[in-house]
Amino acid sequence: MKPFQVVVGNVGHVYDGSNWMSACAVYSKYINMSKSNIGRAAGEPVTLFHNGEIKREYFGTLEQQD
Repeated sequence: MKPFQVVVGNVGHVYDGSNWMSACAVYSKYINMSKSNIGRAAGEPVTLFHNGEIKREYFGTLEQQD
């Protein structure tokens, strides 16, 4: 397992690698897609992991709906 992973709600793993800058870029890209309601990432949560621990987390709009 690589040290950095980005996971998006119903999309799954979208990044699995060793580069912090690349992981952050992918994380930001999917947050923008989630906020913009684009494609499968629309409204979905986005999580950035480092060595299996959550480092950053965006909850998305789907988590806030009742």
